[in-house]
Amino acid sequence: MKIPGSKSIVQRLMLIMAYSRAEMNFRNYNPCSDVLELEDALKTFGYRISGNEEERNFEFSLEQFEASEHSYAFMYNATGFRLWISFLASQPGIRSRIWVSDILLQRGYAPLTQALEAMGAEISLDGNLLEIDGTKLSGGRHHLAGDISSQYASSLILAAHRMKEDLALELSPFQVSQSYITLSLQLFQLFGGAYEKHGNELVISAHELSLPKTYTVDSDISTVAYYAVLAAMGVEVVHFSIQRNLNVDQPDIRIYDFLRQLGVGIRRGRNYVKILPAKLQGSVLDLSDCPDLMPILSILALFCQSPVTLKNIGRLRFKESDRIQGICNALDKIGADYHFDGDKLEIQPLRHSPGELELDSQNDHRLVMAFTLLKSRFPAITINDVSPLKKSFPYPYSELLDFKFVKN
Repeated sequence: MKIPGSKSIVQRLMLIMAYSRAEMNFRNYNPCSDVLELEDALKTFGYRISGNEEERNFEFSLEQFEASEHSYAFMYNATGFRLWISFLASQPGIRSRIWVSDILLQRGYAPLTQALEAMGAEISLDGNLLEIDGTKLSGGRHHLAGDISSQYASSLILAAHRMKEDLALELSPFQVSQSYITLSLQLFQLFGGAYEKHGNELVISAHELSLPKTYTVDSDISTVAYYAVLAAMGVEVVHFSIQRNLNVDQPDIRIYDFLRQLGVGIRRGRNYVKILPAKLQGSVLDLSDCPDLMPILSILALFCQSPVTLKNIGRLRFKESDRIQGICNALDKIGADYHFDGDKLEIQPLRHSPGELELDSQNDHRLVMAFTLLKSRFPAITINDVSPLKKSFPYPYSELLDFKFVKN
């Protein structure tokens, strides 16, 4: 099976590279649609890009940069869009325009632009057009709301080394997905960045980074998690190789802890994972820092011997779709017994086999992967649209179906 590189890591690396206008070669790449949107932005800015599915070469062209009109567009990639806002705001003397889809506008960006405006950038919105006048951002001390997304903080962290003075960023005590902020800090530090943490405050130093010519991207743990759950359900996907940098932690690595809580045996090395299926027991799983695991864990819960509770999941309403509603709709269709109270979902074991039915993926790649797990047990189930999978998984949908049963 193919495990692509992590799109969370790839996109952060692309921004770190762009700030330095450096040349880099990425191995174990992930040419999913989100990454391709960010590639388009880099091309417009001044990068020449070549390579194949497994590898990409990025070369900054001063000629291409000077000819650019700096007009960009983001349709679905919220991470890339939010990281790119700070990047453009950090370009002195450059006026940029970003056409932003309604979906991304609804998902929000205001706390980020407010912080950037306080540091000297000029940013305005006219309909779907975001206009940015870049500057040498001042840095200094700023408070950042974080109850909706961690990407605002990550965007500023990656920009901090280009600011006039150190950035002191006070995070909200209600900050969500702090593990993604940690990922940004780890990558920043990996290339020579320095920061200190004092309670809820991050102090990020303003100085140059040192980038390698070649970087091998860690395997995408969100995809690994899909196959690990598939194996836990008794499908013959019990051993797979992965690429991992021990200094970088992806949030979804918590999947291993959750599977152990449910009774699954796991053997891990630096470059492999082996899943040892067992009778699945219920448990309470806290998804505060890894909410993207909710859809696949909600399906796994159906095959446990006692109830599974997934807590701290309320903000999944504000992802690519309302993922909570998408999962609850699917549970209703298959006749599952569950209870949702706003931030917690308790799912009872499924005691029957559903017949033929179609599930609505809501144009959400995480729901496609979750419903494919259900289809592995009940082949008569169909999914209305599997094309959203390309948002994070660059290979054909058929790759996910390359498995066979070992037990019921």
